[in-house]
Amino acid sequence: MALIVFALFSWPNSVASKNLAMVQMFQPDESIFLYVFHMIAPAESINQALRSFVFYDYYYYGFPYFGLSAALLLPLQWMGYITNISLIMLILRQLVSVLPMLIALLLLVYMQDGFRTYRSMVLFAILLCVPVVVQNNLWWHPDGITFLFVVLTIFFLKRDNMRFGRNFLFAAATAGIATAIKLVGVYFFLAVGLTLVLGLLLKKASWKKLIGMAIAFLFVMALAFLIANPFLLSHWARTAYGNIFHRQVFMLSEGYGVVYEKGLAAAWPLMRESYGEAIFLLVALGAAIWGAWRGPQRLLHGLILAWFFPITVLVLFVTHFKFQYWLPVALPLLSSLVVLLPEKWFLNRAAFKSGFVKLTAKITHFFILLVVLIQVVLFVKQDVQFLNTSLHRADNNPRIQFYDQILNALSPLPIRSFNVYYDYRLYVPETTGWTIQTSYDLLEYSYIQENNFEILLLLEQRIRDYLNPDVTGIDPEVFTRNQQFYRDAENETISGYHLVYRNDLGLLYVREDLYQNYFQK
Repeated sequence: MALIVFALFSWPNSVASKNLAMVQMFQPDESIFLYVFHMIAPAESINQALRSFVFYDYYYYGFPYFGLSAALLLPLQWMGYITNISLIMLILRQLVSVLPMLIALLLLVYMQDGFRTYRSMVLFAILLCVPVVVQNNLWWHPDGITFLFVVLTIFFLKRDNMRFGRNFLFAAATAGIATAIKLVGVYFFLAVGLTLVLGLLLKKASWKKLIGMAIAFLFVMALAFLIANPFLLSHWARTAYGNIFHRQVFMLSEGYGVVYEKGLAAAWPLMRESYGEAIFLLVALGAAIWGAWRGPQRLLHGLILAWFFPITVLVLFVTHFKFQYWLPVALPLLSSLVVLLPEKWFLNRAAFKSGFVKLTAKITHFFILLVVLIQVVLFVKQDVQFLNTSLHRADNNPRIQFYDQILNALSPLPIRSFNVYYDYRLYVPETTGWTIQTSYDLLEYSYIQENNFEILLLLEQRIRDYLNPDVTGIDPEVFTRNQQFYRDAENETISGYHLVYRNDLGLLYVREDLYQNYFQK
């Protein structure tokens, strides 16, 4: 099943990525693979090559993510295929996102059922159908590999079974690596604390040993974090990492230029789309609670719940919600659905001869399974639509067509170099004579004037988003300047520029002197 799924995703992961502009248009986060190019660029010495490989300068995500990606692309560098963007993205998506995801899901199934019964195949199929799995398998992002190390941490804690031996320290190492990649490993504090408390209550170890192992866990976790991020050995890299860390914490808690809403109500539409209906999620939560209380894998379900709650509180009430943020805790929770699967069909003739209470329980159990089945059917329908959209996302795409339209609109201009700004969600490939630049920040006049852009390519949706009266800027003074620029763009009155083309997708402005010289003849 895993091999089939791996092969299946190679199809959509190989299309619509013919150049950097197309990659950035569909998934702006994927455009950071340019930092991977820097890591493996030819160098004059081994020392310089190692420095480039370790100090990759984009410390929003840890070295294990970039290091693995760079190692995978190194053979392409040697063979001269490093300019084949489609092949690069296929390799990165398949081996950094899809493969770790499949391994992690297989580990979850193994922990739940040991591959012993039909439940393993059913549970694996259910997990594969969850839309967030499909979504995450279609881009190059650190969430797949982070999820793998999260599951490995749960695996080693379960395998240790409160013996507080080497598996306990293996869990510390994998939690440290998960922290190095995306800082999520620190939220295992409740799960680790649970094992220590249970070890004391169940007299699995003396309190002295438990204190010693708690200290050892923190030490090994910190050591693994440092080894996994070797750039931290450099003072200036630590400074850069610290600055990025504080910036990232601020953006996650506040938003990107504008305030992002937090809370369950704000998160629910995206949560429902990626993880299922409320009743389905409540069934999974109930299954985990029952598993921790009465199930055969009580420690496993206890660990899953202890891991589930801190991250859930974080992504719902501390940061804004994105589909991948809840992935590391939601999928382990959904694996608890295995406790609902019966050993055999239970509404047989003998069931009706049993007592009323037992019959009621069996009927209730049947309807719970029906809820799961209906949700899986809805998942499959949604997954098919999502895969089909991904396969054909470049076909007759209006943003790609917009590029051809603006070239036609700019035909009066002479053949020479131009300084061009474009909104990053537009398709703007390398164009002869163009020096192109984009920004993920909101625009204001000072940025446009400082860079002396001659051509502006603006996305209509971005203008509407930032002129929305319900949107609040993080910095009111700066946001007022941002809105002034976008209001002028909407009204076709950008100071110093003239609109020469507009459709439902975007706007094309040229600097006033160019308009007077070449468009009014």
